[in-house]
Amino acid sequence: MTRPGGQALAKPMIIAIDGPAGAGKSSVTRTLAHRLGMLHLDTGAMYRAATVGLMDAGIRMEDADACARWIHERTIDFDDQGDVRLDGQTLPKDRVRSPQTTELIFRVADNPRCRAHLVAQQQTIVTGRDAVVEGRDATTVICPEAQLKVYLDASPEERARRRLEEWRDRPDLPEYAQLVSDIRRRDERDMHRTVGALKIADDALHLVTDGLSMNEVIARLMAHAVQRNPFLLEQVVKDQLVVGRSRAPGYVSVAEGDSAGWKLGLTNPTPDRMPGTIATFTCNQGGRQAGVVCQGRAVLCLAGRDDVPHHINALPMLPQTWYVIEPGAWHAVIQTPGTICAWAESSQIHEKHSHLTHAQLLELQSFLSVYLPS
Repeated sequence: MTRPGGQALAKPMIIAIDGPAGAGKSSVTRTLAHRLGMLHLDTGAMYRAATVGLMDAGIRMEDADACARWIHERTIDFDDQGDVRLDGQTLPKDRVRSPQTTELIFRVADNPRCRAHLVAQQQTIVTGRDAVVEGRDATTVICPEAQLKVYLDASPEERARRRLEEWRDRPDLPEYAQLVSDIRRRDERDMHRTVGALKIADDALHLVTDGLSMNEVIARLMAHAVQRNPFLLEQVVKDQLVVGRSRAPGYVSVAEGDSAGWKLGLTNPTPDRMPGTIATFTCNQGGRQAGVVCQGRAVLCLAGRDDVPHHINALPMLPQTWYVIEPGAWHAVIQTPGTICAWAESSQIHEKHSHLTHAQLLELQSFLSVYLPS
């Protein structure tokens, strides 16, 4: 696999995410994988699919040997839309996520033979591929060598609130207090299982998501992933950014084909470029703009090419690297005190500006909380 970092970063990027039931793993990992262009492996969905299949087959769930024999003859994977399949048949989401399936899934998850079979299938699926893997033992058993390990957590009260929101149209909706009690009981059971127990890996990032939106959580995870692999986001923003590198200081050949003249200059961290003060993104029209860090630390933020800024991606500007912003890309550069950047831009550039929404400002702050911790 060809990567800008060469052999040192040629290994496929695995982001493994553990955490208790209801902590938001499924929504976060699915969206994170989509934004990074990676495979999404929902291991919990595979256990749920096996549970649905056992119920439909009339297998006595208390019979561990019968469950294991039946599951060993099954193939569980995912369709092109990322929905779980059992022997090639996509299962309805409402059955996979139903309270009944949730109540009985431990019959499969606690069965060592069932678990070994499904873990082997999961490891085969991610072999040689960039992937975001979620599950109760993603960091400890399935992908112990993952570059980024995350324990995604939330309080029982927050998880109960989310579950009730997810199940709000169900006629058998449980009471909030009962659901909190059920979640605490399941956590206790999951943490003391003899097989695949829920635990925090020694080298995992413990992220508590109470009070955070999904986009804020994803931004933090993307920032931590970029710290493991600085080139991870370059492919994601390739429609907005051209990157040029040199092993020696000075200018490198970038943005070939521009016929207009270029203007050169330096920027210091003025108040509107400092962390915590950026509220507006800029969109250049009529030409490219390029920048390089001369000293200090700066973060380049990009927000798509729509009519207004969209989801934010942010990446630290690396030394001896020119970042060429394409026309039509919403962007901002955040500079810490003492930072000096050199800039070159087409003489034909004209700008338009757009204020960020409150949600976008929180998303941006999530990146900066990792890149530029106070």
